[in-house]
Amino acid sequence: MTRQRQAQATAIKLLAIGLWSGLALSTVAAAGIPPFQLLALSFGVAFASGMIALVVQGRRALSRLRQPRDAWVLAFLAIFLYHALYFYAPSAVPAAQANLVAYLWPLLIVLFSALAPGGGRLRLRHLAGAALGLAGAVLLFLDEDGASGRTVNGIGYLAALGCALI
Repeated sequence: MTRQRQAQATAIKLLAIGLWSGLALSTVAAAGIPPFQLLALSFGVAFASGMIALVVQGRRALSRLRQPRDAWVLAFLAIFLYHALYFYAPSAVPAAQANLVAYLWPLLIVLFSALAPGGGRLRLRHLAGAALGLAGAVLLFLDEDGASGRTVNGIGYLAALGCALI
């Protein structure tokens, strides 16, 4: 790989990290927009950007898009459902708590990796680490008195948990 291609790849990675890290802030800033309208707007921007990239790159860009139909369907549904749930959760529960639940996915990766074909065994240290991570998340939900400070909107938290599972 040439230095120019490496620099381009690094720039794209940094842009992706910046966009990903700004998702929560952007979602909270768009609080007045209904979740499905926000989803339609984001998918519209992504579609328009993709079409511009295809026009600029021409036919050679289409050759890189050859994947089995099932892979396209699975990817689209996963991205669609994740963002639908992600945009709904902060509108139903406090954004910080919604993000805390939605970002339990690394903890779930540790636990579910033992179930994957060829995955390693789930050891005590994995379970201990997952328990500590979950305990830390629970502590952040509690107020100073050690009790939950708000009434619980179960659907909002289930939406955030759905994000973590997806």
